[in-house]
Formats: sequence, C-alpha cells, structure tokens
Amino acid sequence: MYPDHQRLEDASNIRDAMRHISQEASVAVDLLDAKIEDERLDGRTEAEEVRTILELIQNLSLEVSEQLDAYQGRHAR
Repeated sequence: MYPDHQRLEDASNIRDAMRHISQEASVAVDLLDAKIEDERLDGRTEAEEVRTILELIQNLSLEVSEQLDAYQGRHAR
C-alpha cells in the first residue's frame, strides 16, 4: 500500500470513529429531550441510560486516541 493511501485510510478511520462518538452523544441528547418533552423523568432510568452511552463514548474516545497515536507514529515527519 502506498504511504499516501495508508495515511488517507488512517485519517478516514479516525474520522469515522469520531463521527460514531458524535452520533452516540446525539442519541443521549435525543433520549433526554424526548423524556423531558414527555415529562417521563424518574431520575434512575435517565442516569443509567446516559451513563451507558457515556461509557460507550469513553471507550470509543480511547480507541480514537490509540488510533491517533498510531497515526502520528506512522506519519510523523
């Protein structure tokens, strides 16, 4: 694989992972919005649902950070 092609593929993977993080955060916001609008708040459920999404985002962020470190290691000049 050509170096420029590899760099593009690496950057695309990082971008896709960041997009996934953004989508998960949007899901958390939409979930809370819907519950607020419907006045279906009980505290425990929202906290558990949001915590689950935040844990997923945290794991995805760690993966992106590792990908970024690898990218820098391969493509630093």
